[in-house]
Amino acid sequence: MSKNTKADMFVDIVALHDEVTGSCNICTVRLPDQRRIKFIVDCGLFQEEKYQRENYYFPFDPREIDFALVTHNHIDHIGRIPKLYKDGFNGPTYASTTTSELMTYALNNTAEIFEAATSQNQGRVRHAMSDTSVPVYLANLMNAPLFDKDDVSYAMDNVYGVEFNRRIKIDPNVSVMFAGNGHLLGASSILVTISYPGQRSINLFFSGDYAKTNMFFDVKAMPKNIYELPVTVIEESTYGTTSNNTIKRVFDDNLVEAVDMNHTFIAPVFALGRTQEILLKIRRLQEAGKLDPTIPIFLDGNLAQSYTSYYNHHKKLLTPEARDFVPENLSMIHEFAEREALLKKGGAKIILTTSGMGSYGPAQFYLPYFITRADATIHFCGFTTPNTFGRVLQDTPQGELIDVKGVMVEKKARVLATNEFSGHGKKEDLLESIERFPNAKSVLVNHGEKATKQSFAQSVTDTIYPSKGVEVLGPDVCVRVGAYGIIKTLPVTDLEFKSFDAPEEQTKGRQKQKLFRRKMQ
Repeated sequence: MSKNTKADMFVDIVALHDEVTGSCNICTVRLPDQRRIKFIVDCGLFQEEKYQRENYYFPFDPREIDFALVTHNHIDHIGRIPKLYKDGFNGPTYASTTTSELMTYALNNTAEIFEAATSQNQGRVRHAMSDTSVPVYLANLMNAPLFDKDDVSYAMDNVYGVEFNRRIKIDPNVSVMFAGNGHLLGASSILVTISYPGQRSINLFFSGDYAKTNMFFDVKAMPKNIYELPVTVIEESTYGTTSNNTIKRVFDDNLVEAVDMNHTFIAPVFALGRTQEILLKIRRLQEAGKLDPTIPIFLDGNLAQSYTSYYNHHKKLLTPEARDFVPENLSMIHEFAEREALLKKGGAKIILTTSGMGSYGPAQFYLPYFITRADATIHFCGFTTPNTFGRVLQDTPQGELIDVKGVMVEKKARVLATNEFSGHGKKEDLLESIERFPNAKSVLVNHGEKATKQSFAQSVTDTIYPSKGVEVLGPDVCVRVGAYGIIKTLPVTDLEFKSFDAPEEQTKGRQKQKLFRRKMQ
């Protein structure tokens, strides 16, 4: 077999996301017979305020994409898949079996938000926005929904679930395997193999958002022979500069202390994964005698409740010790009147509410009220991006004023935070995950803040592969990869897929596509 050169076979890889959200890697395969195959890995919603315009159009023609792969069910990885189909994509989307089941919950919920944002019925808007993974400022900016439930239904008709560690042939020259990942229930790393007669295969291993373990399930190991492959590893770097020994596990103590002080303890939570983990933590505190089981616990957020129900109905996916994760004295909040009653309810209580960053979901109702209460503890359980309400609450000194929708209120509550629940591996875990591949040919650093990606790339070079190719992915650079690793890098403007300069053309296209689909139905 000949060594890959420019004239043989290669893959051009571009990360359309510059930092953490909006995850989408576009890969263009060029085969020796000049045939091209285009696929994407993830198609997420941008959630940082500065990238909002990126949600409204794709910098490529969706009609040219042959297939899509999904690593896991977080909205910053799947949130634009219905729009992808709406704008002309008509190929299959593959995900793990569990992820393919969970996606419907997240995407339908998101569609509700988009639809409600354009409605004149403010009561409906308030109801739909009570639980979402889409920032309120994005929903409010829309003149028309990014997609609706019909688009979700059409997209989900084209989503196929695949069992872990099973190789499937997507194309005569492309096979894919989904591997277990501790980041989230159903989360995967993905091995893509491109083959051609007479050529050495190109193996791409996309880590996805990665964690080595999960408190709810055992991560299924990949077949041993996979680790021996010559691969290019596309590795996330969200916490690529954070060490495990800097993580302080304070949630249990802070919760118990707040209850002992007769506080209302409010934890903004992410609907999938974080909510269930915290419920399990509370259950274990009760069982250990550290938390009085008569203390009332409330869970608010339709999506968080749906995912919790999914866990309860799929206990076979969980380890035996995690199956009974629901704490005693837990109540679900469904109505606005129930929320109002909680404001008046005295004494110690625990409220878990979406969203995790505090800017949307029912948290918008609770936080402005309880931030003014000295008998309240607000405890964030994950990363909060700049400009979110959660970040503002954490950064504002005690006793100073905070702007809440035009009203200045004094910060009296205790505001705490922990990163112990993060589903992302830290620096040591990420480096270890790369070292599992002793024959790796190159490493492409992906999915992290710009400075973090650069720093982690340097760590990979310094500690693992000083003589091998390490590059940082982003929307402005294409990395060309062959069987022997990185061939070269190119500016994105030199590639055949270029940004549509006229988003209105996409709008016309998706309108025609929707009319055609409805006619066919």
